[in-house]
Amino acid sequence: MSVRVRAPVTGHGAAEDRPRTGRRAVLALVVGGLSSGGNLLVAVTVTRLESIGGVGEFALAFSCYVLGSGLVRSMVTEATLAAGTGLAPATRRVVLLGVLCGGPVGAAGVAYGSPYLVGVGLALPGLVLYDHAKAVAVGLGVPSGALWQEATWAAVTGCAALAGLLGLVDAPWVVAGWAVGGGVLGVVVAVRRGYALRPGWHVDRAQSRVALGFGTQFLLTTGSAQLSLSAVAAFAGTPVVGALSAGRTLLGPVNLLLSTAATLTLPYLARTRTASRSVRSRAAVRVSLLVAAGVLPMTAAVALLPDPLGRMLLGGNWELARSLLVLLALESLFAVPAAVGFAGLRVEQASRRAILLGVLLGGLRVPVVVVAAVLGGATGAAGALAVLALVSAVAWAGSYLLLLRRVAEHTPAHRWDARSRPPAHRRRDPVPPAG
Repeated sequence: MSVRVRAPVTGHGAAEDRPRTGRRAVLALVVGGLSSGGNLLVAVTVTRLESIGGVGEFALAFSCYVLGSGLVRSMVTEATLAAGTGLAPATRRVVLLGVLCGGPVGAAGVAYGSPYLVGVGLALPGLVLYDHAKAVAVGLGVPSGALWQEATWAAVTGCAALAGLLGLVDAPWVVAGWAVGGGVLGVVVAVRRGYALRPGWHVDRAQSRVALGFGTQFLLTTGSAQLSLSAVAAFAGTPVVGALSAGRTLLGPVNLLLSTAATLTLPYLARTRTASRSVRSRAAVRVSLLVAAGVLPMTAAVALLPDPLGRMLLGGNWELARSLLVLLALESLFAVPAAVGFAGLRVEQASRRAILLGVLLGGLRVPVVVVAAVLGGATGAAGALAVLALVSAVAWAGSYLLLLRRVAEHTPAHRWDARSRPPAHRRRDPVPPAG
């Protein structure tokens, strides 16, 4: 069967055929909560069972998953969410990118003898397909389908983690159960929704340029945060990566909430694309405050986590993670305006501006974090990440607001009036003629 997407409103009953915005947002948060819970459970299990070096090795494998799924979301999924069409060809591009990303990861795992990299590399094509199907269901289709999808993966993940905590399997098998379970579910969901699973890239040249532009931008910004982990492991050692990962484990729900919010932010900002500058600016500020209101209590709770609870969650690695929590929490909080600013540039299709900004920030991130890690260990790296997150927030949000100002200066006032208030015969509630 095919996934149901939102149709244009053509009458009073049309709005009843699709989930209301409020209900969609609630279901999206529930889906994000299940996803964050499953990933948190895997990370906590590995942190309890592994040494700090093993935790760092797992962090690199999980970073490859985040990098691959984020690249697919930036190049394919977000364009589908913004346009609301093109589901079938988009899936073929997702599979192609999943294979291209998963192959090198699996090969690196074999070369370096890392079971974590091997498992994630083999499962990555299915995992990115899973993430794409979930995002489309939440943003355009029926969110309840994504809810059942996420609940099933959470159950599989729970069984794998329970087997690890009971001592039945080692940590690499727990990660393999999580990764393979998600990959298989991604394929099953795609088949049930009638998605094409043959790899391919069938879009015109202009769409390809936009996709490559935003994919490059992702690698230079959010992706550079993942790439910096590999650089830190090479220059400062996997124990430093392990300490950062142990702290970030507790912030997993916050970061996945940000990812879920990004799925809703794009369509929300896209609906104001033809409105005036003031309306669009208020929309960006409003969504930033809403997401920050949800993130702030969670980051505060993690930063102030009591020692007994921290030891229960992270075991012997709690002592290494405790001193990093405040800095890592600030990094997550500063990510809110940065994500909204990036979504706004994506809606405006300002790929050149985004790439230029990404080059500047991404080129700064890796050397700064690596130098801070070499000089100050895990604490130095966490401090550098927090400062860089603040710089990114100012840069992305400020760039979007400046773009809106420039567009407004070159758009006559009567055109804004025509865009924001269409003629009576085109409104959903026509104004009857006077007299």
